[in-house]
Amino acid sequence: MELLKKENQELKQSLRLLTTKVEQNETLLRSFFDMEIRLFSCSNLAELLDLILIEFRAHFHLTAVNLMLFDPENAARDLLESYTAPQPEHCLRFVDNQQLLKSLFPTQKLRVGELSPPLKSIAFPRTPYIFSSALLPLTRHNCLIGSLHLGSNDPERYSEHFDYDYINHLASVIAVCIENCINQQNMKRLSIIDMLTKVYNRRAFDQEIVKELSRASRHNTPLSCLFIDLDYFKLVNDNFGHQVGDKVLRAIGLLLRQNLRKTDFVARYGGEEFAILLPNCDRHKALQISEQLRNKISHMVIHNSDNSPFRISASIGVTHCTSASFTFDDLNAQAHALLKAADEAVYQAKEKGRNRVEYRALPNMKLELFSQLNTSPSL
Repeated sequence: MELLKKENQELKQSLRLLTTKVEQNETLLRSFFDMEIRLFSCSNLAELLDLILIEFRAHFHLTAVNLMLFDPENAARDLLESYTAPQPEHCLRFVDNQQLLKSLFPTQKLRVGELSPPLKSIAFPRTPYIFSSALLPLTRHNCLIGSLHLGSNDPERYSEHFDYDYINHLASVIAVCIENCINQQNMKRLSIIDMLTKVYNRRAFDQEIVKELSRASRHNTPLSCLFIDLDYFKLVNDNFGHQVGDKVLRAIGLLLRQNLRKTDFVARYGGEEFAILLPNCDRHKALQISEQLRNKISHMVIHNSDNSPFRISASIGVTHCTSASFTFDDLNAQAHALLKAADEAVYQAKEKGRNRVEYRALPNMKLELFSQLNTSPSL
């Protein structure tokens, strides 16, 4: 009788333990499912990386989360120019070949448990107290595109004696999300980037100027607009060929990107014309920036196909507006007026001898409209 009673107690205890384990697994699976939904909802790569590198640590109670991405053509890095990786800075790494990834995953299979010192130095550089880890191979179409490293200071958190099907599934989801974000953003980027100069195109500029005018109106800040027209550019194409002409345009695009703020917006507006928006920039500062750009362009040395050096200059037109000087209720009409004034300033610079900066103020359409109303015959 006592034996049966003891067996019954042991059975009940085993049942309670099993029930607790099932509940824990259910909670864990629900947690992974919630995270999976959030991963698929990410609309861009920066948002996805923040979710993986920052929120994974707190959500799954981890000591470290590191990510390594295979990016041979800078497709991911180009999308993350303004992205600041979370601390520590080495938690996000890019590799140009698969040698390092293959050293981590010779069989493209999940690795769990305690890592050897050499592998730990690769997976968790300068991160101490990682006593167990899960290294997840990120694969697409049977190709390694990256590696996600989950590290814990608990030696028993990850063990070779357990199956981790849910982590393998998570790795598959993350790989799909990374690929989707890169592809979707690159498609969008191709529609707004001038592929020769790597600055924005006219379509993107026409959309951005309306946004910036709206922002300037809301925050009561100035907005300046620059038009840059390369002088005698047709002669470059005629004398040296279109390949050298393209080389000049690429050099100008790079110069503009390197010498302006991240908040400024640069676009190739036409053949040899570039348009720039300078948010929160008044007339004095805009003229100063324009003169600096003109000077840098005129001192830039370019080599033709025979490696002979030559220089090029630019005429720059400048205008600006503030919310107080807005002449139209319609932002599209205001944008047209701003562009027209900057374009007229360029023609003025050309007429005055080129290689110079000219300013053209916006016409005060409100005064003109008021004057027309006062002089119009009464009914």
